[in-house]
Amino acid sequence: MRLFGPAAVVLASAFSLGLTACDAPDPATKNAAGRPALPARAAQPALRHAVPIGPEETRRAVEAATLQEAASVSQLHAIPAQDAKVFSVSGGDPAVNGLVTYLGLFVSPAEGWRVYPLGDFSAWRVSETGPGRLVLNVRQDTAGPRGGIVSRDSRLIVGFARSDGQAPVAVTVTPAR
Repeated sequence: MRLFGPAAVVLASAFSLGLTACDAPDPATKNAAGRPALPARAAQPALRHAVPIGPEETRRAVEAATLQEAASVSQLHAIPAQDAKVFSVSGGDPAVNGLVTYLGLFVSPAEGWRVYPLGDFSAWRVSETGPGRLVLNVRQDTAGPRGGIVSRDSRLIVGFARSDGQAPVAVTVTPAR
């Protein structure tokens, strides 16, 4: 029996997964740390090709100037419990601190978001959140003494205490360990 197309891909994937399941690790096999070795990762099944099932629709570009800024967002960390989000837009030198990073606090449906600048980073991640505060782990790059780029990792505590549920006029950014 010969199979072609998607059925052949599914059958081949099932067969290869079945073979890899037979390769259980030998409990006597140890890694460099003296612990039992982990089994080899199973091969990932091949991705199916998308096949159209309906008519094609055409969508034109949106002309709204306000969406230009939205299209520049390159990283986002939502904090829904506090109606907050940290986000970056692409800007500056993409090789050095190209993530222009902000805190957004939701005010109301009528007013939208109040946005506060946090800094320009080459990388960042939210490592902690709590009522009215968050901690950012950041990497900032500077020019070194010989012209090369020097990276420095640090942490920042961002405070944004709300008063009567309203977003503050300003937030605080404090260096931390």
